[in-house]
Amino acid sequence: MKILDLKDLKNLKDNTCVTLGFFDGMHLGHQKILSVLSTTAKDNGLKSLVITFAEDVLSLFKMTKSIVSLEEKLSAIKSFNIDYVLVLKVEDNFMGLSAFEFKEQVLDMINTKYVICGTDFSFARKKEGNVEFLKKNSNYHIIQVDDVIIENDKVSSTFIRNLILNGNVNKANKLLYKPFSINSYVVNGLKIGRNIGFKTANLKITDSCYLLKQGVYFGYITYKDKNYKTMINVGINPTINLNNDLKIEAHILDFSEDIYDEKITLTFLTYYRDEKKFESLDDLRNQLSIDANNLKMFN
Repeated sequence: MKILDLKDLKNLKDNTCVTLGFFDGMHLGHQKILSVLSTTAKDNGLKSLVITFAEDVLSLFKMTKSIVSLEEKLSAIKSFNIDYVLVLKVEDNFMGLSAFEFKEQVLDMINTKYVICGTDFSFARKKEGNVEFLKKNSNYHIIQVDDVIIENDKVSSTFIRNLILNGNVNKANKLLYKPFSINSYVVNGLKIGRNIGFKTANLKITDSCYLLKQGVYFGYITYKDKNYKTMINVGINPTINLNNDLKIEAHILDFSEDIYDEKITLTFLTYYRDEKKFESLDDLRNQLSIDANNLKMFN
C-alpha cells in the first residue's frame, strides 16, 4: 500500500476505484465499505484508493477526538489489500473547495472510475458534494453500501464514541476493527501506588484519553509484543486530590520492568467500577487488593 499526498496525484497513472471518509475507528461499517472497494477494484482491473484525513482535520470538522490514530487507521486499511491511501491534512487547504473544485482537483486527478460510499457520503465545502452531485456531474460508477445495523443501532463513529464515553467499551470493541486502545508514553507520577503495594505506570495524556469515562477498567498492556493483564484508573485520584487534571494509571499484573519513557499500548476491555474517594490510603489499598484479585479471574 502506498501513502500519497496531493503533490503525488499528477504522477498517478492508474485508473482507480475510490472511497472517501474519516474512517475513525475502522468499525464494521467502514470494514464493509473497504471490502466492497477491494473487490470492485479487483473485478474491474482498477487500483483501490482510499481518501482519508489526518486527526487534525477530524478535530477541526467535528470538534471531537479521534478513536484511533492515523497510524492505526492506516494499518487497518492496509489489511484490506488497498493499493493507495491519500491522506489529506489541514495544511493542504482543501477544505474551502467547492464540490466541483474537489472533483476536478482530487477525484479527476486520481483517474476515478468507481466511487464506493456509505449512506451518509458527502465531501467538499459545506458537504455540498454527495451521490446526487456525482451522478449529475461525473461519469463515475457509484456503488452505495448499506449501513451496518446491530440491535437496531446504526454502527457509526459517533455511536461508538458515545459508547466509550458512557463506559461501554466492551460493546464498542465488538464494533471496532480492534479493541479501543491508547498509545502513549510512561511518565513519572507521584509514586503513591508503589508506597501502598500497587505500583502503577502513569501515561502521558493524549487526545483519545478524553473519550473515556472516568473510572476503573480491566484490560491489558502490550509491551515488547507481549500482553499483560492490567487494571487501569482513569480520573483525578480523588483520594489524593492534588488537582483535577486527568490521569491514567495502569497497575500491571506479574510485571516488574522499568518502563519509564517507554511507549506502550494500553487496551481497554471492560469498565469495572466508578472512581471513588476513599477515607484513607489503607481503604484504597484494600479496594485495590479486591480489584486485583478480580482482574486475575477476568478473561
